[in-house]
Amino acid sequence: MQPYFISDRSKRTLHNFRLLMQAMAHPGSICQLETRALLHDFPALAVAECLMDHEVSFSLAGQGLSDRLHAAIRDTTGARPAAMAEADFVFIFGPGSQGAIERAKRGTPAFPDRGATLIYSLASKAEMGTEHLRVRLSGPGIAERNGIAPQMRGLDLEELRLIKRINSDYPLGADAFFVGPQGQLMSLPRSTRIEVM
Repeated sequence: MQPYFISDRSKRTLHNFRLLMQAMAHPGSICQLETRALLHDFPALAVAECLMDHEVSFSLAGQGLSDRLHAAIRDTTGARPAAMAEADFVFIFGPGSQGAIERAKRGTPAFPDRGATLIYSLASKAEMGTEHLRVRLSGPGIAERNGIAPQMRGLDLEELRLIKRINSDYPLGADAFFVGPQGQLMSLPRSTRIEVM
């Protein structure tokens, strides 16, 4: 009988998937993804390799886009590029999408789970920190009565207002993950209510 071995990538993916579920269960909290040994030096790929495969599509928005990024996502996941309005996953580079996510899928009343997943890549160390944004969160997984403020800085407050609008007709909307340059992870599921102050 042949022994069963689990590859390093499988171990990393399983570890990171658990962190994604933890981040979804506790919106606004920070987790640390395992990003070593990714095929490309792009921490948001740790989220992609957990959630994406050849059956889904993706689109890109934001700053510093290149063919290299398209190739990195395809190499890691096998997913295919698509227009923003059709994409299952949308990668946003930098602090905001300049309004592009307004075109992202939000699901339908019969299939609200068909909304896009937004994956923000905060690539610059200058965009990260422990300062609180002027944002209050409430909803499932947020225990404090007055809510909490996300601890990832560098996000455009207008982008958070846009996410709030996209998710205003819950359960329609889009789930969002935010990944920092060292693999820091935060999630804002579509069920999270966002108050930008």
